[in-house]
Amino acid sequence: MLHRISVVLVLLVALALVTGCGSGVQRTADPSAGDFYTEEEYQKLSKDQREAYCVDLLGEYESAQDGAASARDDITKEQRASADLDAEMAKLTPRLKELKSEVDALNGQIAWFEGLPRVYVVQKGDFLYKISEMDEIYGDPLKWKRIYRANRELIEDPNLIYPDWELTVPRDWPHSYTVKIGENLWRIAGYWEIYGDATMWSRIYEANQAEISNPDVIQPGQILTIPR
Repeated sequence: MLHRISVVLVLLVALALVTGCGSGVQRTADPSAGDFYTEEEYQKLSKDQREAYCVDLLGEYESAQDGAASARDDITKEQRASADLDAEMAKLTPRLKELKSEVDALNGQIAWFEGLPRVYVVQKGDFLYKISEMDEIYGDPLKWKRIYRANRELIEDPNLIYPDWELTVPRDWPHSYTVKIGENLWRIAGYWEIYGDATMWSRIYEANQAEISNPDVIQPGQILTIPR
């Protein structure tokens, strides 16, 4: 577009220099505003008007040239910036692939975890230690006590469970805990699904001071907040 305007301006200047003068016209064209004399008006311009018009046209031509040069500079800068971005992307591509692989692996682990059973039906010959050791349960026989704690309403003696019983298999990290008979804050904090560290009992106490007047005395059935 700027090139075409420049060509038009040059032609007009050339025409102004080789064409004779007229007697003048009443209005003054303003090329800077895109206002030009018509061919008929141009033929009527006086010498002074044509000289002034030529000066205006040359000024517009030079301005157009400056604008074109500035536009070319901007384009060059944008091309350099684009090239720099392409170079940065080339550097980041290997890391992005690594991160994608890590995300895919994590998604696979999440899908596997979400597919683990939340309920286990007791089979003949099962006992809590054996059930807890199963890969699809906890893969750790020592975690059998969590199954016991989650099913206290069903299991009176952890050494006695019977075929066809449906046992809840907890999978979460609880944000609350219902106190059972014989429990205290020290014992609860030591459960692996709580903190796995009995010395952290004070965290439970601090989060439940409105309900616990004495940290050494908690009541069965009391629901405690477990801060995470």
